[in-house]
Amino acid sequence: MNKKRLNSDNANEQSEHRLEKCERETHYIYNDEDGYWLADSSLPRDIHKLEKQHWIETNVQYYKDGTVMAKQFKAPRNCLSPRDYNPNQPKKVMSEEHKQKVMEALAKSREKKKQSEN
Repeated sequence: MNKKRLNSDNANEQSEHRLEKCERETHYIYNDEDGYWLADSSLPRDIHKLEKQHWIETNVQYYKDGTVMAKQFKAPRNCLSPRDYNPNQPKKVMSEEHKQKVMEALAKSREKKKQSEN
């Protein structure tokens, strides 16, 4: 009997069920020895953000139907840093004058785009 496998790679693990919204999560872990951040995410929003930011994809997990369940990434230390969070800080509010300037600039850019298309 031939016991040698044609493909020696292990089969990718596939999930038996879909993750509920409450089960999806993203973890960031810093490995000081290697100097890399590791990210493990099952949130599509975070996966797309990590891909867009050019993090290095290290692993992908799939559902049985072939869609992506989760991805793992790595990136150098300088790619992620904690930010200041102050929930009591008031949100910045645009003045009416500033809003008007922004709306005028937007209208001009739309007109210019329409003219360039014609």
